[in-house]
Amino acid sequence: MGQQPNIHIPDAEKPRSVLQPPSAVAWRSKKPGLINAPDQVPTGGRFGTPGPDAGWGLLLLANADLPDDDPKVAAVVEGLMMARAARAGRAPVPEDIEVALVLCGYGYEAPADIIERRERWLSAVPHESRPGSTAVAEVDPELIVNPPEKVRWALTQKHYAG
Repeated sequence: MGQQPNIHIPDAEKPRSVLQPPSAVAWRSKKPGLINAPDQVPTGGRFGTPGPDAGWGLLLLANADLPDDDPKVAAVVEGLMMARAARAGRAPVPEDIEVALVLCGYGYEAPADIIERRERWLSAVPHESRPGSTAVAEVDPELIVNPPEKVRWALTQKHYAG
């Protein structure tokens, strides 16, 4: 139905062809370090290769029965556990703790060089920006992904790089 000729409609009430204000543009933060998309997650170098759900690993570690109450032992085991889980591309599991303890020389008759290496790792923890990073850097990535029995065998037979 058309408009009656005797009624005047102001311009403000007439239909608009363009929305006022226009729709919002996609916003991206320009702050450094703020991740806006999955492809922006940093990897390599000092960032390492983060694995999914590292918080679950911390919960597993809090409930684990570690051979020593020293917080440095927990830091080294945490670093090795997270590295193993990230290398496998999954969240941490209890077997990661077991492998980390084997790499530290706990739970079996470890050779003297493994014990010395563990002591070096523990003494480095207070000086590291990420506790346990010395241990992670020194362990062969191909060794860490193996089951605990194979890791234990490799360490006792000196079939490892470290």
